[in-house]
Amino acid sequence: MSLNSGARGFRRAPSLFRNTFEQLKTRYDTLQARLDAITFPERYKGTILEKWAMYWKNLVIDYKEMVIDTGRTMRDRPVRSSVYVSLLAGSLYAGARNPSETDFYDQFRRAYNQLSLVHPTCQNPIASQHLTFLERCHNEGILRRLSLGVVSFLWLDNYDKGLAIYKAVCPYLQPRYMTFHERIIDVGFNGKFWVLERKMIDYDINEENL
Repeated sequence: MSLNSGARGFRRAPSLFRNTFEQLKTRYDTLQARLDAITFPERYKGTILEKWAMYWKNLVIDYKEMVIDTGRTMRDRPVRSSVYVSLLAGSLYAGARNPSETDFYDQFRRAYNQLSLVHPTCQNPIASQHLTFLERCHNEGILRRLSLGVVSFLWLDNYDKGLAIYKAVCPYLQPRYMTFHERIIDVGFNGKFWVLERKMIDYDINEENL
C-alpha cells in the first residue's frame, strides 16, 4: 500500500464517521418521533401502561444522546477513534479465535499422526520428545488450560483432579502465582497453540542422520 492510498484513507475517515453518525441520528430521530406520536386515552393516563411507555421513551432518549456524543467524538477525532475501533475489533477477533482445550487435543492428535507416519530414525528428536512429554502429562492428568479471553495458557498442575490425597487438596500446597509462569508449557492464540506448532517444524528431519 502506497503512502498516497494511506493518506486518502485518513482523509476519507472523517466523512465515513460523519455519514455513520448522521445515519444513526436519523434512525433515533425517527424512533423518537414514533414514540412521541403515541397518545394514550384518558382512562390509561396515570396507569402502569403510561409509566411503561414513558420508561421506554426516556430510554430511547438516553441512548440517542449517548450515540450523538459518541458520533460527535468520532467525527472530531477520527484518528483516535480509528485506533480504538481497530483495538476493539482485534480483541473481538482474538476472543472468537481463542483456542479451547479441545482445539489443543485436536492439534496434538494431528501432530501425533503426522509424526507416526515417519520412520523413527527420521523423526525430529525435538518434535518426538515434546509429543511424548505431552502424552505423559495427559496420562497423568496434570494438563490444565487457563483462558484470559483473547489468549490461553496450557500449564502443568501438581496432581490429577480426581486425586484426593492431602497434598492434592491442601490449599497451602497449590501452585503459587509467583511461580505460575514456570508451569506454562504452551500459549494458545489465534486458533492454535504456538509452542506445539513450533516444535513440529521439520518434524520429519533428523539432523543426526544428515
